[in-house]
Amino acid sequence: MSACAGMFLPVFAWGETDVNIDNPLAECVDIHPVHRQEMDNLTILKTTVTLKKSTGECGCFSTLINYTSLLAQDVEGYGRGSAYSLQEGNISLAKMQGRYPFSFVLSVDNQSVRDQKLALMIRCTPPL
Repeated sequence: MSACAGMFLPVFAWGETDVNIDNPLAECVDIHPVHRQEMDNLTILKTTVTLKKSTGECGCFSTLINYTSLLAQDVEGYGRGSAYSLQEGNISLAKMQGRYPFSFVLSVDNQSVRDQKLALMIRCTPPL
């Protein structure tokens, strides 16, 4: 598995609301938050993603990375049955090089998360 250390970066928007980014793949894939916004019913985190080196060098078995958004208070309990994800997906880095914009959908129901601190977790996608 990867020797990359996890990083939490707060993203401040709308007063006290923020998004923590947990990215143990930061040595390979840098995710720089630009801003959090609401669009219709969605809560979106706009970012700039920089591919620094192959995700294989950070322990991933493919060019797919997984993201999960959840309430920040639930990060510790995620995977242990005491938290649930708001949104989850895979991102293909196969044809991407350098730096590019990317928008993460954090929630499809922005009314339920409007005043909540959120977290975005980045992980290797498990082997298919």
